[in-house]
Amino acid sequence: SQPLPTCCEEPLARLAYLRMAGALLPEIEVKPFLVHGEKFIKWDDETGAGSPVIMRMDSQGHFLYWTYQNKQVDHLALTGIRDTRVGRYARVPKNPKIREIFDVANPESNFYSKCLTVVSGPDFPSLTFDNFVAFKTNVVKDWAAEVLKIAIHPLTHNGSRLFTINKMYTKIKLFVNEEKKIPVKNVYQMFAADRKRVEAALTDCNLPSQKTDMINPDEFTEQVFKHFITHLCPRPEIDQIFELMDVMVKPYLTRQKMSTFINETQRDARLNNFLFPLVQPEQTQKLIEKYEPSRVNANKGHMSLEGLCWYLSGPE
Repeated sequence: SQPLPTCCEEPLARLAYLRMAGALLPEIEVKPFLVHGEKFIKWDDETGAGSPVIMRMDSQGHFLYWTYQNKQVDHLALTGIRDTRVGRYARVPKNPKIREIFDVANPESNFYSKCLTVVSGPDFPSLTFDNFVAFKTNVVKDWAAEVLKIAIHPLTHNGSRLFTINKMYTKIKLFVNEEKKIPVKNVYQMFAADRKRVEAALTDCNLPSQKTDMINPDEFTEQVFKHFITHLCPRPEIDQIFELMDVMVKPYLTRQKMSTFINETQRDARLNNFLFPLVQPEQTQKLIEKYEPSRVNANKGHMSLEGLCWYLSGPE
């Protein structure tokens, strides 16, 4: 891959460059075997324990998580993973009890072909090592390669606002209790800055709002979560776009108005028209169909205020 230009050394400039080069970046791809999961034994030298787990990754590539036999779930965010190691590069147990369980000294046990270490942490001096041994031989290479591939992907660390919102939703849906319900306290912990605003947003969405309450996952759909985020984090500045486009009388942007906004207001005028051509009406229609929550509006080529909000939160 080509190195970034020197003008992209600063974080904001780097991000701008990556967005400009978005058409050249492949989307994050999560292989089916990661979503389906694999059986491992997670071992710990300090406790001398080995626990059977099923390791999986969510379909969006936000979290690597493993489920214990008692249904407890632990996870790592892909943004925090620094390395994956297999074979003799993985950590080997020093605890005699663990070594005996895995029969490490016996070459016929194929221990090293089953080892996987996932390295994570906020920085290199503060690393954590999660160690696993697969039930099957030669599955850890694919796991290590694919996990690291997603962990270092530019879009993993430079995602859009919508990418981050989807990550929050995935985390809430992952951590259900023994009754397969979502504890409302998890929502409060995620948005700990203003408890009253969280309570009001939950109430506006007709969801339980007390910390001891539980939410039925079937009722907590992605659309409901987006509605919750809209109430929790309103964006009044988007009203200014409607004022700018002189469409305050009608609560939507037509396909033509939306194209004008993208090409004349949002687009950087310094871009080369040949390399970065103007958005055409059919492309605008696809954006409307992608982000407009009302199918009636989308079929008419109309983008509502809420739809525009989600468009501006997306990678485009």
